[in-house]
Amino acid sequence: MSLTALTAALVGTLPAANAANVPVARAQDGAEGCPPVPANQNPADPTFYDFVSTYRSACADRRNWDRSFADATVSTVVDGRVRLSVTASSALAGAVASLKVGGKEYIASGGHGAAMQYAFHAWHAGTQATECYNPTQAGSRLDDVGHEPPFHGPSTSALYRLTGTGATIRTAARPAMYMERTDPTLGWNSCRAADHQPDRLPYSAGLSPYWLSTEVRLAPDHGLAGLENVIKLAAVLDSEDDLHEHFNAVLVAYLQRDFTATYTYDPATRTLREFSGDLATLLPSIRCTADGAYCLGMYFPAADLPGAYYYTMTRAPFAYNAYLGEHTVQMTAPTSRVGAGGTTRLRYDTYLVVGDLARAADTLAEVHRQVGGPGTT
Repeated sequence: MSLTALTAALVGTLPAANAANVPVARAQDGAEGCPPVPANQNPADPTFYDFVSTYRSACADRRNWDRSFADATVSTVVDGRVRLSVTASSALAGAVASLKVGGKEYIASGGHGAAMQYAFHAWHAGTQATECYNPTQAGSRLDDVGHEPPFHGPSTSALYRLTGTGATIRTAARPAMYMERTDPTLGWNSCRAADHQPDRLPYSAGLSPYWLSTEVRLAPDHGLAGLENVIKLAAVLDSEDDLHEHFNAVLVAYLQRDFTATYTYDPATRTLREFSGDLATLLPSIRCTADGAYCLGMYFPAADLPGAYYYTMTRAPFAYNAYLGEHTVQMTAPTSRVGAGGTTRLRYDTYLVVGDLARAADTLAEVHRQVGGPGTT
């Protein structure tokens, strides 16, 4: 089915296609700038890990359904000399595939379940969140099955807009279900997608009944004075779903595997605490390289997202993560009664800070002061 035909078949108004994008050919398959797949495909090998986890537009597909989009990259300069850049990928349906500071790559983009993206869960009372009802910005699990490294083939998520203007990237898409209804493989905790998704559009096309619009803003577009090392992320989710008593949104950044040090930071008291393992917390989280030279901190205004929390996850390599490991910083925002008769539009604003550990902590305090809401100083 073409995306045009799918659009006509689905209920609701789709965002307009991005007419400014001129169709382009696929960039993979030995195109200039894309190195060959390493002969040693052991994820423990640094060369293979870099090939899979460090995003290169030349190695990624630009097609999405029956149209094509070029990747969007925006940048700014921090301290008059350090380049900060962000790339949103067509192959990942607008998810952030690359975040570089002074040439250092932060994001691990190995496939449609990684990178930095939004994902959602909806479920009813008496059940629980499941991977088999998991709208996911970058695409579905099947988008990687049968593809060669670096697993940046076309996404099932239907992309309608991907533009970079000034220091801002904008996207609009209908996210795929991470476990598609027709997927014969069992999901996490042995769920079966067909047991959680009805046999009708958009599920039968691998898609979810949600619309996701996102913005990535660097300085000066984010409007935060003196904070060139801050990235503002904004997302709006519109639901065409049936009523669900429980719903949550996750913004997750998968970082390169040298980001091994994890911290919480209290911007009110300026208290920094290192920890190990997984942690759910109400305090902003920071993840750094072991020497503290490169860090990513995450912040959201608590007053805007009641009940939201930060989660930092560290997973050793195993089959589920393709033996690449998982090193994340996340925001999880729960809500209730999403869908027919309940909330149909949700907004999420999140701020990322980059720099060394001292700079990241100081910047989180200043972001808290500027956007934290009433009572913050």
